[in-house]
Amino acid sequence: MLHILLVGKDPGSLADFAAELSQREGIRVSRAASEKEAWGLLGNYRISVVVTDEKLADGSALPFVNELTKQQPLINCAMVSTLVPKDFHEATEGLGVFMQLPVDPGAEEAAKMVQLLESIDALMCM
Repeated sequence: MLHILLVGKDPGSLADFAAELSQREGIRVSRAASEKEAWGLLGNYRISVVVTDEKLADGSALPFVNELTKQQPLINCAMVSTLVPKDFHEATEGLGVFMQLPVDPGAEEAAKMVQLLESIDALMCM
């Protein structure tokens, strides 16, 4: 089972994305509005993937992902960002972020993310 944690201040901004993920067999989706809430879930459940919106109820995504990478380096991360791809790459280099998502990602981005995660999993099993 793939357990995906969505972290973002505004639940509506990830609603379509979450709905698509929730419909897929073998995927469990949890939600957190803040970094504090996310850490609580990360401490109590085996999370496979963290997807962050740009803004959290108690901060922003980049510092959270930076700390997450230090504490749990094997968790895959994706981030919503308005940065151009080159700047996003520079900002997240070394943080293990495997995907940049647009603002208000929907079903199409969720499907692409799942496909990318399946590719990563296949490479890890080789």
